[in-house]
Amino acid sequence: MNLTDVALALSSDPQQMMRSVLRIFHFIGLALGLGAAMLLDMMILRFFLGRVLTQQSCDIFEFCADIVAVGLKLLWVTGIGFLIYYWAYEPIKLSNEKIWAKMVIVAILTANGVYIHRTILPFLQQQVGGTMLEGTTQLRQHVFVSCGILSFVSWYGPLIIANLPHLNFKVPMIQILGVYAIVLIGVFTIAHFVLLATSTRAHISRKLRRT
Repeated sequence: MNLTDVALALSSDPQQMMRSVLRIFHFIGLALGLGAAMLLDMMILRFFLGRVLTQQSCDIFEFCADIVAVGLKLLWVTGIGFLIYYWAYEPIKLSNEKIWAKMVIVAILTANGVYIHRTILPFLQQQVGGTMLEGTTQLRQHVFVSCGILSFVSWYGPLIIANLPHLNFKVPMIQILGVYAIVLIGVFTIAHFVLLATSTRAHISRKLRRT
């Protein structure tokens, strides 16, 4: 089958073509956002542990964050596109609460991304030449950890939910979001305990050096 045959096959069924285009760009948005977010989180974690920040590192952080933003925009455009498609062709699917749970999680991701762009990235620029935690309060350190955990859990959330067909039309949105919240709280708790233990150990080490 050549390209002409493919084009004719798609144009003969515009409904299917619309669905296929939405799926392709939705997958691209998810792949871009998830891949760049995981890379950004891992890189920040390395510098969080005490490496000196360079301008090149901050430029990479901003590039990854921009890719995440592109991924999120694609998810919103295709997500709204799917809602329009379902309204026009398969209205029954609008009663599938799994869809709305995914939309809520993507909204949380978007808010987290805006905060990272407006607050954390500018702060990292100010830290160039020093370590990420140099001169930072414990509250700010916990905020950094929280944003990273929120990004990690929330990017995998829609991916996992989308691949659980037995949730369709059976599990209410509030229950899906409840499980998401439980997982988020659990990971938050572990991460913050680790941060507190690390900070305490570093504080004790500094005291021992002074004595």
